[in-house]
Amino acid sequence: MCGLLLAGVGGDPRMRYRGRVSLLVTLLLLLPLFPAPYGQGEGLAPIVSSASNCGSEDQSGPMDPDKVEFFNMINQGGYGGDDEAWLSARDYGGIPVSDSDLESLTSSFYTSSILANDTAIGLRMNLTTGWKYTICVNLQALNDSEIRPSTDVYLIQETQFDRYDFDYDSRHNSWDGMRDEIAHSSPWLQNLILWNSFRDVHSYEKVEQVAFSVALDHEERSFSLFGGESEPRTMFLMIDAWDNIRDYDAKPQNINYSADITVLVEERFSLPNWTVSLTCCGGLIGLLAAPFILHRRFMKAGLDENVSSGGGDLMPHLETAAERPGGTQSLVGNPPTN
Repeated sequence: MCGLLLAGVGGDPRMRYRGRVSLLVTLLLLLPLFPAPYGQGEGLAPIVSSASNCGSEDQSGPMDPDKVEFFNMINQGGYGGDDEAWLSARDYGGIPVSDSDLESLTSSFYTSSILANDTAIGLRMNLTTGWKYTICVNLQALNDSEIRPSTDVYLIQETQFDRYDFDYDSRHNSWDGMRDEIAHSSPWLQNLILWNSFRDVHSYEKVEQVAFSVALDHEERSFSLFGGESEPRTMFLMIDAWDNIRDYDAKPQNINYSADITVLVEERFSLPNWTVSLTCCGGLIGLLAAPFILHRRFMKAGLDENVSSGGGDLMPHLETAAERPGGTQSLVGNPPTN
């Protein structure tokens, strides 16, 4: 009987075809579980900072004030001290940041500015989805200085900028040693108290030049608990030459810099967010269903066509002639003869 079953499975072309299809489907479902090669994975998920051509041939025009806002931060930095007055950026001729609405940034631009010692310059931009932004910053020391520039470049969300601003305003006040203690505290406490860069990765410290790319997977918007219309949140590109509260930032070098900033904007295709859930859930359901499908195929493979269609017997039996006409055999022996 087993020999007949194996012969039937191996000999039926349709059974072999179904088995190959089931095997192929199983391999396709298991393919995402295998690790991708390094080169291929880098192409699928590019690294945060990448080399880009930011030369003059890629510059498309000057900065549009309706889409980008330039500002700088200049003050004494003694906010909170007992005997030291705090002076705002306006008091020292700085350009403060405003709360005006900006249009979505959809075109490339180039700008340059002077970055003075112990100050910071910034760009407020309204980044949006569907576009890739490549940001390039290049610094040169002024007055023919032979000192190599060493500055910090950060991309900060609007919700983090107030903390960054407070850090700058109080940079020359130790707060009775508390500032140094916070700077050397555990990472979870720093994330709770200090400002953080966008996605915790767009911080480039002690650099002379840097080029990195960023693309949003969802709009940066503010929402109110009491309803109302949501408003877009902007991004801040900060270039600083002051000693912030982070441990590994560049220290002031007592020189001024010339900062060249180029932002290249190119359209990109991005899948909707719901495709991720669909792919993950579909793959998981497929992995769970694959053993049951294969088991059902295997159980049906040894049945004849008439059995699978509802006819025939499911239990095998031997068709042999009865030993006695009645089809039964006496269990009691014959009586002895005289």
